[in-house]
Amino acid sequence: MHPRRGAGYRRNVRIAIVCPYSWTAAGGVQSHVRGLARELRRRGAEVDVVAPADGPVEDGVIAVGRTLTIPDNGSRVPVALSPAAVARTARLVRRGGHDVVHLHEPMIPAVSLTALLAAPGARVGTFHMYASGPRWYRPFGPLCRAALARLDARIAVSDAARRHVARTCPGAYEIIPNGVHPPAAPPAPREGDAPRIVFVGRGDRRKGLPVLLEAFGRLADGVRLDVVGVPARRGAALAAALPPGAARRVTFHGRVPDERRDTLLAGADVLCAPALGGESFGLVLAEAMAAGVPVVASDVDGYRELVGGLPQALVPPGDPAATARALETLLADPGLRARAGAAGRARAAALTWEAVTDRVVAVYERALDARRRSTRPAFGRPAHPSHRVARMPTGSRPERSSAPSSARAISGVGAGGVWRARRTSS
Repeated sequence: MHPRRGAGYRRNVRIAIVCPYSWTAAGGVQSHVRGLARELRRRGAEVDVVAPADGPVEDGVIAVGRTLTIPDNGSRVPVALSPAAVARTARLVRRGGHDVVHLHEPMIPAVSLTALLAAPGARVGTFHMYASGPRWYRPFGPLCRAALARLDARIAVSDAARRHVARTCPGAYEIIPNGVHPPAAPPAPREGDAPRIVFVGRGDRRKGLPVLLEAFGRLADGVRLDVVGVPARRGAALAAALPPGAARRVTFHGRVPDERRDTLLAGADVLCAPALGGESFGLVLAEAMAAGVPVVASDVDGYRELVGGLPQALVPPGDPAATARALETLLADPGLRARAGAAGRARAAALTWEAVTDRVVAVYERALDARRRSTRPAFGRPAHPSHRVARMPTGSRPERSSAPSSARAISGVGAGGVWRARRTSS
């Protein structure tokens, strides 16, 4: 049965999406979880986002503790490591009655790893990380393989992310990319304004902002650079080596609301992403492509998968001269910018959250089928009631039920529909 768009049902599937990083910090994993949760809710699912946080959170997010910032993979990541966060996470996933627990970076302590070990229902893991070496997967390989064997399905956001985890923890990984919310129409051409380049990201070394600043210093007068995500004080220190005239044409916006960031991105002539490595996908690149903004990015794993073959898209990492030449070429040729923007927008059509969520829902269905066939208990507990999964017969209607969601069956429908549920027979 495929209900009309927007049809409502009394009982909806319950999903927990677990994010290991601080919900109140900027990051690609947080953006991914936020977009997926929004689309699943639009389809009628009941979604709890479980994550640490260092400030107030919105409805639908359950904060399990504060974080510490630790260095990892050329960046600094905010994770919760306290015993209290472990206890809260375990209690939430054990008692939440979720049909599916979707873990992002399942081996990251303490929140995702705890949820992986404690969740009694169907477990799906998404892997985002990429590094040139195995990093901590190697010394903890046996533990990782044993823990990840608890997953009923595995997703990687790119082939680079898949290769990173699979070299130590082999298995079947389905590649489902990050999603984006494309604007309704491509940006209108700007006339008379100074050419604008935009950088969006944290000031971590691996993001390569100093490379862009050096390249910017080689460009003609009149070009402007908007840096989003880097505080002004830190930006001023990074830009100190620029000629004074060039430094005055750089604006450091710091962290801004999503609406403001989207406006700055859509108003740019070019997005530059000069990362030095460690990138598994490039969510900001996908957002620029969806907005019809040309991209100049480092030729690194992850970025290459996304923008390889687009006009002027890839430059050697850590090369300010090559970056400047690619930017000059695009800024000097409006026709080339238009073609590059249109090509990127066409490629990003497969990355809408509607399309991506269709694929994630299909993985959830397979995970529930696998859970139904499995008898593996969690921590010696009896098999979770959601093992008893049945699909709704064609033409049937959902039954009214006050049963917890763990005793309900689910069936997924296409984009624009909802998930529906009914009571299973014991």
